[in-house]
Amino acid sequence: MMRVKWLAFLALAAALVLAAPAADNKPLPWEKNRLRIGQALYRENCVVCHDIDKAQSKKFGPSFYQLFKRDKMPIASMKPSREYIKVRVKFGGPIMPAFRQWLTESEIDTLIDYIASK
Repeated sequence: MMRVKWLAFLALAAALVLAAPAADNKPLPWEKNRLRIGQALYRENCVVCHDIDKAQSKKFGPSFYQLFKRDKMPIASMKPSREYIKVRVKFGGPIMPAFRQWLTESEIDTLIDYIASK
């Protein structure tokens, strides 16, 4: 009986987390470390070419500032998506290097989570 109550509690908690509005953009307490790791990955791999704290960048690559809130990406004329960003990070572009040899899938996901939080 106690196990059924515990499972019901976990199901309710999961439903509440999933139903929470995504608009507030405040990380949950257990996500803070993930975002710090993402920030470290950004600083180690992206900051040389990409800004993240301002829309207009004087750096070589486009700014990531509020990237996922935009109607279209800075260079490509399509709406930003996690999948597209992941492909770009893994395989690079005409000028951008590929990072698939240096970053794991999990690290790329964490990096994208950080970019999405800004």
